[in-house]
Amino acid sequence: MKTNKPQERILDTAKELFHKQGYNSTGINQIIRDSKVAKASFYDHYKSKEELAIAYLNHRHNTWLEGLQHELSQVENTHGKILKAFDYLKTMNIKEDFSGCVFLNMLAELKTSNLRIHQIIQEHKTEVQNLFSELIENETTAFHVFMLFESCLIESQVYRSQQPIEKTILLLKNMIL
Repeated sequence: MKTNKPQERILDTAKELFHKQGYNSTGINQIIRDSKVAKASFYDHYKSKEELAIAYLNHRHNTWLEGLQHELSQVENTHGKILKAFDYLKTMNIKEDFSGCVFLNMLAELKTSNLRIHQIIQEHKTEVQNLFSELIENETTAFHVFMLFESCLIESQVYRSQQPIEKTILLLKNMIL
């Protein structure tokens, strides 16, 4: 359901356009036009495209982690939670048509000088890594599982397939974590 609040319409429109076109290919004028707000209204809420990108990434961080945490809360044991995290990737692939990681997609489009957005991306990845560290006692194993998780994000996007995730789940089912 669409909202009538300009700030939310702008963010919803940016989410849709960044997803379809990418960050660099989406202009402020298109966002303004598609969200049906006045230019002044856009700039009242977001001082620049970078400010909008920051809001977009922060929103995505919160909603994505909330979704993941909700899925993990459905399982009681640690091994089941780890497997559930990979199932969440499969769910997101279907929901978002194998578009991959929003954060890595944005990172691929950024100039290295954009430190504010880069920091948000790093913080997101650190928080996901910490999630696995909280689940898995052995630090090295936790890091390896996190790396498998990240690899599954990328490989499922590249091949538009759940197979990398399914193979990883089979591997993890046979591991004692």
